Amino acid sequence: SLEEGQKVEFDIVEGDRGEQAANVVKM
Repeated sequence: SLEEGQKVEFDIVEGDRGEQAANVVKM
C-alpha cells in the first residue's frame, strides 16, 4: 500500500473494470 503523502509515478490504463494504475514507481 502507498503511504500518505508518498510521491509516485504511474500510468492510467483502461482495464476490464475501468481505469487502473499501471507501472507504479515509488519516488
